[in-house]
Amino acid sequence: MATSGHAHPVIQLVIAKEGEFKTLHPESGEWVNQKGLLIQPNHQHQCDATNVPIFSLDIDPDTTLGEWVIDHVLKESSVLTYPSAQLGEIDFKQVDQFVADEDWEGLYAYIKEVLHYEEQKSTHPREERIAVVVKYIHNHIHELLSTDELTEVSYLSESRLLHLFKAEMGLPIRSYILWYRLKVAMEKVIRGANLTEAAHAAGFSDQAHFTRTCRKMLGVPPSTLTSNSKFIQVNFSE
Repeated sequence: MATSGHAHPVIQLVIAKEGEFKTLHPESGEWVNQKGLLIQPNHQHQCDATNVPIFSLDIDPDTTLGEWVIDHVLKESSVLTYPSAQLGEIDFKQVDQFVADEDWEGLYAYIKEVLHYEEQKSTHPREERIAVVVKYIHNHIHELLSTDELTEVSYLSESRLLHLFKAEMGLPIRSYILWYRLKVAMEKVIRGANLTEAAHAAGFSDQAHFTRTCRKMLGVPPSTLTSNSKFIQVNFSE
């Protein structure tokens, strides 16, 4: 599976379960082989894993695990290679068993071990008004969601809302809404919905809008992710 250049607002750990994949070096512009990468949110990247089985893990940077990864693992790095001193090695037989058993809590605990996670309180508590907006977006993602609605919910002016949301969440509010629509739509597809049904359930105007957003944020159309049985993607957002 090859992706076009893309960026998304989550931390991504992508590892070849067998062999290596190619990634485009941002400075030289040349393709280089890698076993795996841990990537900062919103960092532009491009990979080619054609005929290579891939494990891809997405972690919400706004969770305590995400904060830990950014503060203690990635630190100032945009990308870390795998394996490295900061990342433990992954036993994919064990991961495959967690997935086969649908033991997501077990998988989550195992990934925290790999990332050397230590329990801690959140060091970046979300601003209360932005927390209200995020909850409203999640509960109304199937609707159009106008800026006027969100200013009413937050009791903020439009300019203050846009500024504060980006400062808190790390990306513009419209980009966040698109990302969350994509997440909801992909979950619908995985559960058996067709692309049109998934697009409408997540508030996209049509299937084409869903597909364009998927290409922009993941580098591939949704059909590629759902048809490639060697591609396992797990998202920890809680």
